[in-house]
Amino acid sequence: MPSKSILLAIRPQDLPLVSAALGSEFDVKICHTYEEAKANLKASVGLIACGVHFDHGSMFDLLRAAKADPQTCRIPFYLLLGEGTAHSEAVLDGIRKAAKLLGAAGLTDLSRLRADLGEQQAHEVLRQTVRQALSI
Repeated sequence: MPSKSILLAIRPQDLPLVSAALGSEFDVKICHTYEEAKANLKASVGLIACGVHFDHGSMFDLLRAAKADPQTCRIPFYLLLGEGTAHSEAVLDGIRKAAKLLGAAGLTDLSRLRADLGEQQAHEVLRQTVRQALSI
């Protein structure tokens, strides 16, 4: 059985940060538009990672689409917050709560993770989370 892939829905400018964090061990389908991401929602995807600023705020649209499709509704869906975002804790809390209500598995703040753990350890924690999600 072929391994599951990651559907990565992010802005083009976020690709270097996320690519460095994921490394090269995963099969990743990168999408920069909602239409492209929706077209790649398939049962062969084992994890969906979507940037908070994906396609001008289409993260919740993609989350709804993934959870509405019987073939993809059980795929873990994580929101990613990258560098250079200065959201208040109240805004982040609102995003987390809305995402949870819509069925997301969680929100990962890559900047905070790197600040708290250091780059190497943050990347390893993220990769371990991805490995676990793909093994389900």
